[in-house]
Amino acid sequence: MNILLMTTCICNEENTSDLKRLISSLNKVNDINIKHLVLLQDYQDDKKFEADITNENYDLRFLEIEGIISLSKARNMLITEANDKRLFECSDFVSFPDDDCWYPEGFWNNFKKIEREQKFGLFYTDFSSKPVAIDRPVNQHNTANLVRYASSNTSFYRADVFIKIGLFDENFGVGAKNNGGEDLDYVIRAMLLTEDIYFLNSPVIGHRDPLPQFRYKYYRGSFGVLSKHKAKTFTLFYQYLRKFLIGLVFLSSKKIRFSEFKTIR
Repeated sequence: MNILLMTTCICNEENTSDLKRLISSLNKVNDINIKHLVLLQDYQDDKKFEADITNENYDLRFLEIEGIISLSKARNMLITEANDKRLFECSDFVSFPDDDCWYPEGFWNNFKKIEREQKFGLFYTDFSSKPVAIDRPVNQHNTANLVRYASSNTSFYRADVFIKIGLFDENFGVGAKNNGGEDLDYVIRAMLLTEDIYFLNSPVIGHRDPLPQFRYKYYRGSFGVLSKHKAKTFTLFYQYLRKFLIGLVFLSSKKIRFSEFKTIR
């Protein structure tokens, strides 16, 4: 199996320490070929990032830029680089792990086993700061679970599906006009392209635990994405209405302003 991973990292002490943990987890993977493109943002030559790679199956490559750009724009830069290097042609699956994500021992072999049995075009799962081993996987995919659980760290796109999706919508994402929502938009677009979708409802990938009390910070982006796709299926329209009602709760508690219901173009 050939995997292409793309990660963006804003260079500071905390982020690069997290990135080293991700790289270390991938450096231990056997029997799977992994190509990993990493975009280092706010990069400075006097603070060069180095990684000691001992695994011949793990191909780590860096791109560097001096400034900081939005997450969706950074990922599009990585996609363009991968396309120029023709990396999609030799990849089975593509994913976008954050720099503070990591893969526990055994994850990739279990992923390969599930894929061999299920043949999915889109796979997504859950994450935790204390990830667990995959045990008796059961497919629990539905639109509600996709909206709730799918993220850059937990979503894997079969290469042919990924190519059809194309670039991220740069109107959404951390650092963009509409904060957040870039992952949700991308995975919804994948869902609309393939019926072969598998959701493993277990936290099998490592990542810091989410902070529910700060969900409102990304409301404009996620609501804007659901508004964008609401007319495409009944289940997406239902998720849009649900998100609207959540927004009213945030509005009544003064966590957001009424302007957050409008997507900035």
